[in-house]
Amino acid sequence: MILKKININNFLKIIMYFVAVPLVLIIRAISPLLLIRWCCTQSTRIGHYSENLQIYIAMKEKKMIFQSNRRYFDIFFDRTVVCNYQLQKMWLRSKKIFFLPNWFMQPISDINEYVIDKIVNSKNLHDIGYYYVPGKIIPGFVIPISPVDTFNSLQEANIPVDFTDLEKKRGDEILKKIGINQNDQFVIMALRGENYLKKKYPKINWDRHSTRNTNISYFNETINFLAKKKIKVILIGSGSPKNLENKNSNLINYENSKFKSEFMDIYLFSKKKCKFVISSSTGIDAVGTLFKKPILEIVMPLCDARTYSNTYHIIFKKYYSRTLNRYLTMREIFDLNLSTLTGNAEELDEIKIIHPTPSEILNSAEEVLSKVENNHISNTNNKNLQKEFTLKYKYYIDKYAPHRFTKEHSGMITESFISENKYLLN
Repeated sequence: MILKKININNFLKIIMYFVAVPLVLIIRAISPLLLIRWCCTQSTRIGHYSENLQIYIAMKEKKMIFQSNRRYFDIFFDRTVVCNYQLQKMWLRSKKIFFLPNWFMQPISDINEYVIDKIVNSKNLHDIGYYYVPGKIIPGFVIPISPVDTFNSLQEANIPVDFTDLEKKRGDEILKKIGINQNDQFVIMALRGENYLKKKYPKINWDRHSTRNTNISYFNETINFLAKKKIKVILIGSGSPKNLENKNSNLINYENSKFKSEFMDIYLFSKKKCKFVISSSTGIDAVGTLFKKPILEIVMPLCDARTYSNTYHIIFKKYYSRTLNRYLTMREIFDLNLSTLTGNAEELDEIKIIHPTPSEILNSAEEVLSKVENNHISNTNNKNLQKEFTLKYKYYIDKYAPHRFTKEHSGMITESFISENKYLLN
């Protein structure tokens, strides 16, 4: 059946390349009355497939997508490879975004860009996301489809997808089988490793993301703390080990279980029982954002902190200079153009990336839990340090990394982490 589907889609796409020429001409002719635009989603990566589209919808709800009196209609289409078919199914049935098949839209996009544009340049008028000046809304043009919520739209936006009643029934039945009972609460721990991308796309060198990887040993203290609170931990992500050394009965190795599926990868994050998410900056945590879950994120590289929403609680991997024999400050990291460093670079001969310690992760997890349970008491000095970091971080982002510009920085470094790493502010 899959082979048949592929052959049919390929055949239809070939036919469409001939039909696309008159269609593009019609689309261009009616553009003064109705502007039709399109975008090919980044359906190959779960983070972008989840977060980019939800940001688009949120910005559209706040009327920040298209500032013009011209009527427009936006069409999305996926690539031929889709990372999660459950999420695709939910986007397709969402009333907040319109999709057409790849075999239909890809020829239209190609003919417009590579054929008709050579005769009469449309200046990308029909492409969603080409017009962008960091921090500005340009009248008549669209904010790009990106993983950065430039205008802080997500916090107030509604959840754009949902499960059917049958899906919810199925998901709850599987939850029971993996050990989550009716009264259980849990935390999702999303651990990044190299296996997923290397297995999914073996022809691509993913070493450039190596510094984002993690190991479960850094999280054992946090797992044990949550167990004492009677909160279970569900492991997800390719960084989850096949064999667990931590024998805590509250630890569920979902990633390497027979219950893992594309459906459950999404469903886990949707449950009210999920108190928050701990993430090592891996794409699947964007599904947590989709369902508005608080996220404690270990950020690497420095400029990639998702500060645009107060659901994010942030700690960082550290940059250790072998020559200076000390950690680099935030100013030094940005000034030396190291804020985008991820891996497979000459800079790593000089800079050693240090993972947050188990105690730093534990202290930040305790802080996030206390906020979720509405019993957090801020330390005045730590709160001031947090505010100082936020102001400086925004200054450096605006200056050195405008592609990460956010109007307001609502997501913040945790109070406990900045109090233990004041050197960042020097």
